[in-house]
Amino acid sequence: MNIDFFPSGPAVQIEEEKRILFIADIHMGIEYELQKHGFFIRTRGQDRITRICDLVKEADPDILVILGDVKHRIPGTSYQEFYELGNLFSALRKIIPFCVTPGNHDPGIEEFLKPEEMRKKEGSIIDQVGILHGHTIPDEELQGKLILCGHHHPTVTLRDQVGVALRSPCFILGEVDSHIFPEEMDNETTRLLMIPSCNEMTGYGIEKTFHSPFSPLSRSLIIETAEVLLPDGTYAGSLHSHLHYDETATT
Repeated sequence: MNIDFFPSGPAVQIEEEKRILFIADIHMGIEYELQKHGFFIRTRGQDRITRICDLVKEADPDILVILGDVKHRIPGTSYQEFYELGNLFSALRKIIPFCVTPGNHDPGIEEFLKPEEMRKKEGSIIDQVGILHGHTIPDEELQGKLILCGHHHPTVTLRDQVGVALRSPCFILGEVDSHIFPEEMDNETTRLLMIPSCNEMTGYGIEKTFHSPFSPLSRSLIIETAEVLLPDGTYAGSLHSHLHYDETATT
C-alpha cells in the first residue's frame, strides 16, 4: 500500500489496486450560514472548486472519495449551496469518477448526485479501505481495515521555545478499540486515519476533540497508539504528547 499526502487539499492518496484520492469536509455554503451570525464574508466556493480540481489533476487518481459534509447548512439547502454544489459536481464529473459518503451536514445531498456516486453513511469498503464520514458507529464490515473518516476537522498547535504558536490542519493515525463494533474479531487490528477539513475556514483543535470526544470514533481511538501528521505527512509527534502538553500548559 502506497500513501501520498497533498497539503493543497489537505488530502491523502492511497494506492492498492487503484489510486484513490480522499478529501473531507468541503462545507460548501458556509459563508451564507456565517451571515446569520454577523460575519459577512465573500463566498470562496468557486476558489474551492478550482483548488479541488487542481488537486485532482496533480494527484491523478483513478477515483476521488469525498468523506462527507460536502455542504454546510442543516437542515435544508441554501441558495448558495444549490448553486455551488451543482458547479462542484459538474466540474468533477468532467475530470474524475467520484463518490460521496454522506455526513451529518449532508441531508438532501442525494438530489445532486447520481445513485452510483452515493455510499452508505455507516461506511463501506473501497479497494480494501474503509470509508465513512465519522459521525456514526462504523459498519461491522470495516473492522480489521484501515478506516478513513472526516467529521473531526483536526488541527494541531505547534509551539516553539518562547511559546509562539502555529496552528495547522493535521491527520490523526491510530488504532481503534474493537469494542466499537457489535462483534469483536480476534487478532484483527482496526486503524483509523482522520482527514483534516478541505475548507480553509474550519478546524477544531485535537486537544478539544480528545478531551471531550464527540463521535463514536473519537471516543474509541486508542490515544497511546495515535500519531499526529502534518498536511504533507510529516510526523509531528504522538497524540498523547500533544494532549499532555496542553494539560501542562493550562495548569
